[in-house]
Order: sequence, then structure tokens, then C-alpha cells
Amino acid sequence: MNPPTLLHRAHSRVWIAGLAIAALAVPISLSLAQSDPPSGDARKAGASVVSGATVANVAALPGDTGELVFSSYLGGQEWDEATGVATDRDGNSYVTGFTLSEDFPRVGSGTRGHDAIVDAFVTKVAADGSRIEWSTQLGGVDMDMANAITVDRDGNVYVVGRTGSPDFPTTGALQKRLKGRACTGVPCHDAFVVKLRPSGRIEWSTLFGGTLNEEAVSVAVDRDSAVYVAGLTDSRDLPTRNAFQARFQSPPCQGDLPCPYDAFVLKLAPSGARIAYSTYLGGNASDVARGIDVDRDKNAYITGSTGSPDFPKVRAFQTTMRGEACGPPPGEPCRQAFLTKLNRKGGTAAYSTYLGGREHDDAYGVAVDRQQRAHVTGATQSRDFPTRNALQATLNNRACTSEQPEELCDDGFVTKFTATGRALEYSTYLGGRAEDQGLAIDITKKGRALVAGRTDSRDFLTTANAAQPHFGGYIDGFALQLRPGGTPVWSTFLGGSDADRATGVAADREGDAHLAGRTLSPDFPTRRPFQPALRDQDYDAFLSIIK
Repeated sequence: MNPPTLLHRAHSRVWIAGLAIAALAVPISLSLAQSDPPSGDARKAGASVVSGATVANVAALPGDTGELVFSSYLGGQEWDEATGVATDRDGNSYVTGFTLSEDFPRVGSGTRGHDAIVDAFVTKVAADGSRIEWSTQLGGVDMDMANAITVDRDGNVYVVGRTGSPDFPTTGALQKRLKGRACTGVPCHDAFVVKLRPSGRIEWSTLFGGTLNEEAVSVAVDRDSAVYVAGLTDSRDLPTRNAFQARFQSPPCQGDLPCPYDAFVLKLAPSGARIAYSTYLGGNASDVARGIDVDRDKNAYITGSTGSPDFPKVRAFQTTMRGEACGPPPGEPCRQAFLTKLNRKGGTAAYSTYLGGREHDDAYGVAVDRQQRAHVTGATQSRDFPTRNALQATLNNRACTSEQPEELCDDGFVTKFTATGRALEYSTYLGGRAEDQGLAIDITKKGRALVAGRTDSRDFLTTANAAQPHFGGYIDGFALQLRPGGTPVWSTFLGGSDADRATGVAADREGDAHLAGRTLSPDFPTRRPFQPALRDQDYDAFLSIIK
């Protein structure tokens, strides 16, 4: 990983280890130290383009909602950021992320407080939003950051992330101590996987890694409480078992250049002490997994970005990388989104495919419905990104320019695959004139997609029933719900006058959207909050619910 980045904002001056990926741009949903910026094969395989441009102020149908029913800040006196959210059968919300605040809420018997500069946090909020049920932190003497969270049918909570702390709390562990010892310039870090009881106390906690760096980025759990984890590694000795790819695929590091990464996929037994399968996933360049989900048959769906022309393809919708040298700098290889479905034992793939056009394409999240149809969201700079039955059929980044100084913009995208993975049911751009990124996705029981992200675009599509129909200012979060055919139920901005982004979304049993992220806005929209105001002048996390 790259050396830490010095941050200096408001009253915080701290070292934060940012996620750096060789030959891949730092993904905005994972770049924990990054400030918000200013403002072919697929078509031959069956994709088609629906004519039209960005649709603004889309009409709502009778009975559609979109009402903001709860929204609150969550934080202390320093930087606090939510990276993921989950919900249980009773509609309670679970938020995870990282905090620099010594006064971050600590609630409940047996919970843990702040240990060092940066700790992971997990907070449970009552279904009506009236109170924090419990709130705990996870960390040690170094930096610890949580990236994702999920909840099983019994209300147990699973959190994943990264740690550099030799004293990170482990119990009942597959791996008790940090293995990373071969990093130069900065300490190594390992992935962590933690299971919390419904009370918020640790049930088991383990590290996972090799002699270099690992980061767990996404987590899912099946009906038997087996745990599925996706992330990235540059260790050639990562523990593998029943592997789809048993060896690290990238070439050795060259001199002082950053090392390339492979994605990894891990399935842990419910006890957390045994590997069911563990595999690398990648090619000869850098590969990053950012999203994972699991279906009822225990097949795992993994999405992310790859720079590898030899990334594994199996019964693929798109068999080749369409871009070659995207830059910047000139000649920098292009990134392509990918989607891989691993069969339940992990050693084979049902399908594995690229997804993208001739420019950079990055996938940030995946969710699968009951018919095993994968939905992927992310960001693209490609004018030839594959579309079908599209709400927005063309790239819309007219406010950006390729002239010097260069300002390249993404549009978000949402793509729904068929169950075979070889065709699209719908695929659409999401964006306005400026920068837009889809960062998280979930599926309701009715098969509707909930999508969250961030936008600089004042003309981002909104519906007539939007909770916030107008751009708040600078950068906003956004959220929308799409029907199974890809038309919007509701679509809204979510933000105030400063920088905001939504990095997590989860569907409850009623189909409501639980949203989490970060805000720097003193006027972020709140409703019945347990914390009504921004603490100090640094980022706070937020939790919002839209019906």
C-alpha cells in the first residue's frame, strides 16, 4: 500500500492510511483519506441502446412513496464516516464505518470505546430511530477501518475491514495475529472479520492475511450463517483452500512501483475458525473486489474492477476488455468492471465476465434477487458502456472536459443480468452533467433495486415524489428505487450545502431504504434525529430511511 496521506481539515490533523491500488484509481467509496473532488463484445452479446438522454423529474405512479421518514447525524468531535449499513427482520439499522472521535457514542454493556487514532465502529439504531440500542468500536493501537456490514436471520452482526493493530481484538480466531511483515515504508495490514452477538458483544473475531497487505471490502452471509468475504491482497502466500485460483496471478513488483493486487474471495464456516474455501481472483494486472452477495443456493457473486486482459472469463457476457490505454497519465491501462459467480464449493465459476466500454469502468456493489439475477452498480467514463432498456441511454458529463487542466467525469450505472449471466435485462447510465457514481445496491423482496451514491450534478434525475427534489450544494448523496424492469419508483438527492455521499444502502422487509454515508453539511436533511446537528466542523456519519 502507499504511504499514509496527511490530512488537515478543521480540527483534525491525523495520519490516515489510504487505500492505494497499483494500476487502478483509488475507488471513492473506499478512499478513506481522499477528499471529495470538484465538480464491441458486449453489444454483440445482446445489449441494445435505447435512445434518450437524462430523465429529470420523472413522474411517480399512484402508491409510490419516497418519503424521508428518519434521518440523523452520527458522530463525535472529529472525522466520522459510515461505509456500510444493514437492517434486521425488525427494521433496526446497523451502521459501520470508522471514527477519529474519542467521544463517538458508546452505548451498551460490554461494548468497547476508542482505542487509537482511527477505530472501526458498529452502531445499532432502533427501528423507529428514537435511540441508539448499542454502539461499540473495534480497534487497537494502529489504524482500524470497517468497510461493510451484514446481519443474519438471528440478529448476529458481521463486520469486515482492515487493521494494522497487533492488538486488534481476536477470539475464537482462524488467525489471531497480524501476518504482514514484509511491507516497506509503512506497516502491513490484514483483513478482519468480526461476528457480534445481537447484544453487540464479540462472538468471534479473526484476522485473515499473508505476509503483505489485505483488505476486506464486502461481506455477505447465507442461511446457515457461513460468511462470505471479498477484498484485495498483494500477498503471494494468502491461505487458499478449494480455490478457483490457487495462486497470485500478478507479476512481482518492479523496483519502487506499487505492487499489483489480486482480488480474493473467502468463505468461513459459521464458527469463524475454519475456511470453507479461499481463492485469489484476478489476472496479470491489478484486480479489486468491492462487492459480494450470496443466493439461496450458496453461490457467491463478486464484482469489482480489473486491469487484467487475462482476467478469468467463463461463459461470459463480454469476453474482452474494450479499453486499452485510458490514462491519466497517458498510456495508463484501462479498468473494466467484472462480475464473477462462484459455485457453492468455490472451486468453479458458473460465469465470469467483463462489463464496460472503451474507457474506465468500475463496479462498487452487487446484489442478487431470488431468481439469481445479479444487479451491479458502479461508475463509467465509457460512451459505449452496454445499455439495454435504459432509463438513461447515453453518457451525460457535459460539464467535464478533456482539455487541460483535464477533468474527467463518471456517470453512475446500474446493470441487471439474466440468471445465466450471459445477457442483460436492463442496463442504464445514472447521471447528470457532472460527476456521478453508484456506490451501493440492494434488492427488496419485490425484486426492486435500491441504489445509493454521490453526485455533483444539479440535473441528476429525480422523481415527482422525491424526498429532496433539488441539489443541496457542492456534492450530494443520491438514492433511488428501480422496478424489476428498470423504471424508477422514486429518485432523490440526499444532502446539504457541503460535501455528502451515500456509501451504503439496505432494504428492510417493507422495502424501505436504509442509507448511510458521510456529511460535512450543517444543513443535512434530518427527521426525528437522535443527533440533530453536525458535531464540530468535520465529517459526521449519517443514517437516513426512505419509504
